[in-house]
Amino acid sequence: MDKEFEEKCLSKRTATQEPSVSAIADEKIMESLVEQHKNNSEYILEGSKNLLNSTTPLLAILIGHFAMEHKANQLLALNGYKVESHFCTQIGLSRIAGEKDLAKTLSSIFNLRQGIGYRMALKHTEEDKKMAEKTVNEKIIPFMEEIDKLIEEKSL
Repeated sequence: MDKEFEEKCLSKRTATQEPSVSAIADEKIMESLVEQHKNNSEYILEGSKNLLNSTTPLLAILIGHFAMEHKANQLLALNGYKVESHFCTQIGLSRIAGEKDLAKTLSSIFNLRQGIGYRMALKHTEEDKKMAEKTVNEKIIPFMEEIDKLIEEKSL
């Protein structure tokens, strides 16, 4: 048996985790983070849309989830928080931004993403393509548009 594999993979471990959210005190850092999340969300959403017309349409949902997270984290950055956790993005969207419905949408797409990512028997079917198109067009894109409205309101 390999000693490192045994220690790191077969043995119980106690890990200390740093906080996954931090307050942003510096205005320039906040502006930079907001812009970074904006650019990332737009780029990733474009990739998600492109995947709808590929032989791997379910990946559009998997990738689309990350576009949603960046968009939510853009809003949370405007509220003064840097978030580095899927779970905390959902909680922050609900509790900090007061957007419980959007947090539920993000959570449902997160669960769908996990299901796709761990299916282990992925294949291209017409049913999957239709489901991916419906998810992107009826859940992911409207989520992004709603967050954009909230960002615009906050920026006024």
